[in-house]
Amino acid sequence: MSYDEVDVLFKHSTPDTATHVRGNPLVAALSQGRAGPAEVARVVVGEFHAHAAEVAAFATLAARCPVQPVAGYFVDLARLVLDCEAPLLACAEALGLSEQELRHRQPARGMRDFGSFMSWLAMRAGPAEAAGAVRADLLLWCGSCAALADELTRHEAPLPQPVIDYFSLFQTPPERFIEEAREVAAYGLAQGEEPAAVERGIAQVEPVLSRFWAAAVQPSASTN
Repeated sequence: MSYDEVDVLFKHSTPDTATHVRGNPLVAALSQGRAGPAEVARVVVGEFHAHAAEVAAFATLAARCPVQPVAGYFVDLARLVLDCEAPLLACAEALGLSEQELRHRQPARGMRDFGSFMSWLAMRAGPAEAAGAVRADLLLWCGSCAALADELTRHEAPLPQPVIDYFSLFQTPPERFIEEAREVAAYGLAQGEEPAAVERGIAQVEPVLSRFWAAAVQPSASTN
């Protein structure tokens, strides 16, 4: 499959970022003064656990398909997540959460779905399906984080700067990984992956992320 055909596949199957962001309940709650540090702290706990799931998943995907461009793409994605760890810990500390507390706290129930999804991609998805899902995740996550950073800056009681700095890291999707997802998808499809499988993988991303954000404003969904 050519890159042009991959572009068409991605365009038809990737959820609309603006629609996803408009439906983000945490962004809405912050703008209406119904959320603050406690809700953002839930996101930080969920993100800490999500990082572990992502690094493990990307390493597994690279090991399952140790050829280029697949292995390099997923190894570098793992490095990208690892580079976010120090800013995340600084964000957590600014919210009164130590690394030990992050380790021991369970994320809210809706946030745990993300780890399960990453585990499934790691073991069951082909490179095209996984790259398509990761690309969609990056687009939707960064769109929400950009909106969240803006709301945190405008909040009546602005949160500490390390919190704003962390979410500002994702103001724009990392262009390299958005673009290189095309190469990985083209490789996987050329090896026999079905476009329908890529579409199914991508289709799961938006509901998983929607449940993640919803759990931030639903204390009853948390076991903390």
